[in-house]
Amino acid sequence: MNNLYIENDKINAPFLLAASFSGLIIFLGSQIQSNTLYWQFSPKEKAEKLINQFQTKTEPRIPARDIFEAITTFWKQIEELRNGEIRNGKNF
Repeated sequence: MNNLYIENDKINAPFLLAASFSGLIIFLGSQIQSNTLYWQFSPKEKAEKLINQFQTKTEPRIPARDIFEAITTFWKQIEELRNGEIRNGKNF
């Protein structure tokens, strides 16, 4: 899928998830491969633009609560992976 952006960075992935709460991007789900959690977003060009804005501190305003919930979700999934609660190849 050419329009798919895949992210596993512990800072960028939650930021993009929070952006999806505001409708700035579409969160397609996450997947585990080789014991690594990957989050999938679309469209790719928008994800790349949002990451660039975030890194240059020109990002769109995203509510603090959305950022907090996205970070919590990210680390919850990491913990589930580490505890064996989710397995390779699983999509969610």
